[in-house]
Amino acid sequence: MLRFQPGVQVQYFTSRMTPIFEYASVWGLRARAFVNVRMIDDPANGSTTLRGYSLAVDLDVASGRHSDLKSLYGFLARYLPLEYGIVLRHDHVRIEYDLISHAPERAKQIASPPAPPA
Repeated sequence: MLRFQPGVQVQYFTSRMTPIFEYASVWGLRARAFVNVRMIDDPANGSTTLRGYSLAVDLDVASGRHSDLKSLYGFLARYLPLEYGIVLRHDHVRIEYDLISHAPERAKQIASPPAPPA
C-alpha cells in the first residue's frame, strides 16, 4: 500500500520506477502497513543528481517504527534487481536506479542478503 506525500513530484515517469513501487507495495500488503513515497524529484537538486531524472525515490513507513523501516529495507534489498542501489537512512530508505554505480555493491548484498522480514 503506497501513499504519496504532499509535494511529491515526478518529472518523467519511466519503467525503471515500476519495480520500486511494485515491491514497496507488496511489502506494504504483507506487513499491512502504508509505505510513504516521500520524494522522487527534488527541484532544489535539479539535474545534478539522479533526482533530476526521476531515478531516485525516498520511502518511509507510516508507522514510524524503525523496525518496520528495516523490514522494508530488507525486503527491497532482497528482491529489487542489481541495478537498484538501496540505502537505509535513519528515517527513510533511498532507492536509486544506476546500473553502473550499484551493480557491484548490490551483487554483494545479494550474496549476503539481509535477514528475511519477520
